[in-house]
Amino acid sequence: MSTVVEYGWRRVAVVSAVMLAALLQLADTTIVNVALPTMDGGLGASTDEGAWFVTAYIVANVIVIPLSPWLQSLFGRRNYFALSIAGFTVTSVLCGLANDTNSEIALRFIQGAFGGGLMVPAQQIIRDTYPPKLLGTSQTLFALAVTIGPTIGPTLGGILTDDASWRWVFFINVIPGIIATLLVLMFLRDPETPPANGLDIIGIAFLAVGLGSLQYVLDEGERYGWFDDSNNVLIAIIAGVGLTAFVLWELFGTKVPAVALRVLRQRSVWAMSVANFFIGISFFGLIFVLPIYTQNVLGFTTTDSGLAMMFRAGTAVLLFPVINAIVQRPDVDLRLVAAAGIGITAIVTWVQSFVITSGTSFAALLPTQIAGGLGFSLLFVPLNVALFRSLEPVTIPASLALTRLFQQIGGSVGSALTVTLLDRFGAAHQAALAGSVALSNMPVRAFMDAHGSHSIQALAYMVEQETQSLATADTLRFFAVVLACAAALPLLFRRVHTKA
Repeated sequence: MSTVVEYGWRRVAVVSAVMLAALLQLADTTIVNVALPTMDGGLGASTDEGAWFVTAYIVANVIVIPLSPWLQSLFGRRNYFALSIAGFTVTSVLCGLANDTNSEIALRFIQGAFGGGLMVPAQQIIRDTYPPKLLGTSQTLFALAVTIGPTIGPTLGGILTDDASWRWVFFINVIPGIIATLLVLMFLRDPETPPANGLDIIGIAFLAVGLGSLQYVLDEGERYGWFDDSNNVLIAIIAGVGLTAFVLWELFGTKVPAVALRVLRQRSVWAMSVANFFIGISFFGLIFVLPIYTQNVLGFTTTDSGLAMMFRAGTAVLLFPVINAIVQRPDVDLRLVAAAGIGITAIVTWVQSFVITSGTSFAALLPTQIAGGLGFSLLFVPLNVALFRSLEPVTIPASLALTRLFQQIGGSVGSALTVTLLDRFGAAHQAALAGSVALSNMPVRAFMDAHGSHSIQALAYMVEQETQSLATADTLRFFAVVLACAAALPLLFRRVHTKA
């Protein structure tokens, strides 16, 4: 596959379009979560029905991501990318206009399908737009979107929902979507690519059934008691059978596979896929758990909670120029830098678990948030540059699709695990704390004497706050261990010696 390097204003236009498209997709993964309670009320949906506003989007997203290289070959990268942005924008408007639950769920599924076509082409386009010597610069720019998008989502969603309407979490996509679509149609050029082979209907069907069922189990598992529920067991079996059939069919049953699974034979690709899975678990888990803690336990507003998260993202953004300079150096082994970034993030997450209490202040959270930004800055750019350098150009689209899919699934696992871990850790701590609350305990008796008739309610509130704090700390330690397990994976990448 040939690359299409751009210069001057044409490069600025293409990069701007890619960044806008990536931000739209990444922010949407978190912005809607904040508005869910209000959406449920506005559309008359139950909590279970409202959860499908997120689930439907993610199910479609994970199905389309591995198909995006084939879809690019079928339609042409320019046309497919423009169609994905335009479709995402139009369905955003329709989601904002929907007046019933079923329509909203269907539209969110369609929006997720278009959103699935944004990230893989975006990363590939921004790489091809810069010459090989500026690979680090291209991935630094892409990392900005990856870092900022999911972080600003909850804050922006809260502001729009509180000050305007839940419908504006969708309408906010319109102007950026229109601008990005026009820039793509006006300035993006197609590289020379071989035409798409054929339509692998059977493979696509197995993929849709397998990934769709897996996503359902991840999103709905905790709500229905995971495998205590016979419906979850059945769907988990369907997911396993569907994914197994998909892998076997793509490898041995068809000559025109929709997803090039054989690229996983390359050491760098499978190592990156596993690393992305672990990083996705922790990255999205942290984005999910910290706002819950700061708002429910510390009483932060949505804005203050978002600001605390933005300190981590802001630190990473400020350090990206330094990281860009590092990745340009031919004498630096980027595998070591990426491994150090994951390791630092693991250590910071572990340390932060000891900062978490029921009385932690905003200022007390900032040092670990800033240090976490250092870890993230050392992680994303070196990891992607090291991967690109170790691959043959022809395998890059399929490799990006698969590594991105693993990260997306990791994110879904992380979100599901967060809910489960908070629930299970919380139950254990609540039982332990409740057992220690007795009148024979002098501090308890003194507390009840001091609070008079409201002592029972005040004591129950304190136990609940402490329970949530301890559960949050345990959950952070779990994610720290997950990251530590991933720290050595970049070292498995194929070593590439660059010329000075």
